[in-house]
Amino acid sequence: MKLFCLSVSAYNGCPIYKRKTAGRKEVNGRAGNKSLLSTKQIAPFHGLTLIFLLGLILLTLFFRGQIPLWQSLALRYVSSVGLLFVIKLIYDRKVMGKAGVFLHHFSPIFFVIFIYTSLGDLIQHLQPDIDPLLIRIDYFLFGVYPTVWIERWIAPWFTDLMSVAYGSYYFLPVLLIVVLYLKGREQELNLSLFVLVFGYYISFIGYILFPAIGPRYTLTHLQTIPLEGSFLTDWVRDGLNALEHNKRDVMPSGHTQIALIVLYLAYRYERLIFYLFLPIISGLILSTVYLRYHYVVDLFAGGGLAVGCMVFGPPLFELWNKNTIAGNSCRFPLHFL
Repeated sequence: MKLFCLSVSAYNGCPIYKRKTAGRKEVNGRAGNKSLLSTKQIAPFHGLTLIFLLGLILLTLFFRGQIPLWQSLALRYVSSVGLLFVIKLIYDRKVMGKAGVFLHHFSPIFFVIFIYTSLGDLIQHLQPDIDPLLIRIDYFLFGVYPTVWIERWIAPWFTDLMSVAYGSYYFLPVLLIVVLYLKGREQELNLSLFVLVFGYYISFIGYILFPAIGPRYTLTHLQTIPLEGSFLTDWVRDGLNALEHNKRDVMPSGHTQIALIVLYLAYRYERLIFYLFLPIISGLILSTVYLRYHYVVDLFAGGGLAVGCMVFGPPLFELWNKNTIAGNSCRFPLHFL
């Protein structure tokens, strides 16, 4: 336990380490410990990444007998933890100036993409897919298969529109973060990053617990009308098929969850962006079923988790800041709710 605290005390101000070194400071001097205790706390959004990566390392080691590439996977996660420390040191010591600040605030994009992609080497080896259960739930709720029923509305121009809306998911959070960053709204930026990262990792946990590949694979024998459009539809579909290494990302609908979180953050902090995003996100949520990526029950789960992240994310963010080392916290007022 002492070794663990020594390794992470610069990040979390480990209380065990602080208690055991309190007496030592008076006897041996304060120079060494003062340097350690004055180290700034890890940013809350990076703290979530650290916790999630450690959890993935433990999960990989526990199920190593089932995961063919477990050594490579564990090494990737450990390397990412190291990279997280490097980014923090660059930011704390202002090694790269403004570039370091930019890296600090936008590095969560890399970690989210990296972790999501890595799940393709993990999830499929843990437990069977639950698509049959999700199909039955949808049919129980609606008396039809939604992706089959919606075929009556299929048209090439509408398929193009839905494809563009679906693809916007990958840009909307980044656009909001960029605007807050450029305007220098650090309080709102840090809180928004925390809530978004929290939302992503909650959805990833859902993918691990409830693996499913979606109706585009499981209900093809019932679909009678192909989803055809222009080059836009082909570009989005082929691009996603090529880039998404993890295919078991259905339950919950991360598109619905993150899009709703972005919409709420925009409403609170950038009202103009909210009005611009509202029709896009409405189309995005519809597109998840129209394009056969999700069952409707996935959308319900994603919507519920979005509300949970909005309710519990800000208090967790505030709690993290209150537990930081005295003199180094960046406490922001809890005006989010």
